[in-house]
Amino acid sequence: MLPVVLAGCAVAVTLVASVASTVDELRLQSSPAEELLVDMDAVYPGDRTASQVEPDTRTSAKAKRSRALTSSAARAQCRDSAYALAGWRVKGGLNWYYNPSGAPSAVSRSALAAVRSAAQSMATGQNECRLPGPFKVAQKYGGTTKRTAAVSSASTAACGREDGYSVVSWKRLGSTALAVTCTWWTRSGGVVSSDIVINTRYRWFTTQPSRCASTYDVRSVMTHEWGHTFGLNHVSPARHGTQVMASTIPACSSTRTLGAGDHNAMRKLYGVR
Repeated sequence: MLPVVLAGCAVAVTLVASVASTVDELRLQSSPAEELLVDMDAVYPGDRTASQVEPDTRTSAKAKRSRALTSSAARAQCRDSAYALAGWRVKGGLNWYYNPSGAPSAVSRSALAAVRSAAQSMATGQNECRLPGPFKVAQKYGGTTKRTAAVSSASTAACGREDGYSVVSWKRLGSTALAVTCTWWTRSGGVVSSDIVINTRYRWFTTQPSRCASTYDVRSVMTHEWGHTFGLNHVSPARHGTQVMASTIPACSSTRTLGAGDHNAMRKLYGVR
């Protein structure tokens, strides 16, 4: 199990007179236990990873325990109402594009569907808590593009020049991030564009393999990153580890639907249709 931290940091860069830039990233650090963390204080409880392992098709005691843990995690996700806001919001709707170049072969055919599902989950408020949706904000996939996300591949993540396009692309980063989101917004709080890079230095899945190790879920990570685009910030993984916007995520796990806190944040920003 490789817990991953989604540690965010703000970059004080002015690209034009009225536009600011921020970078949010999923950071990892090595630990003696072969686990990757952003910060040693933000570690998921061990049973969370176990609860996400797909059970054997046979009804075994282990499979029953796994399902019980999954159900318990879902209940915890719906009880936790914590959230944090970043300071910006998408006004009206977000049009975005996808560059498939460089996607790992294991997910090259399925990644786009996962990215689209993640964006839809955030905008429609998909959840297991019976909370209302969709929100009063739209997102639209505009097609594939040769443009790349304006995120540097240096060891320290940095945002490049804003170009008016919101792009999701793949790149091998020098940073230990799983993914990096750069969002540009006006001083009145409106998003101009938002770019996301998924780091190809890690292994990825869209359907969890039965024998999973050191591999990350595209849709879970992208749901978190779209959260940044829409104006959500991190919450503590120690106290709110079941939320999409918790700042850590372990390998071989899936958090694809909004928790109560994630939903509260989106509802605060956009309201429900």
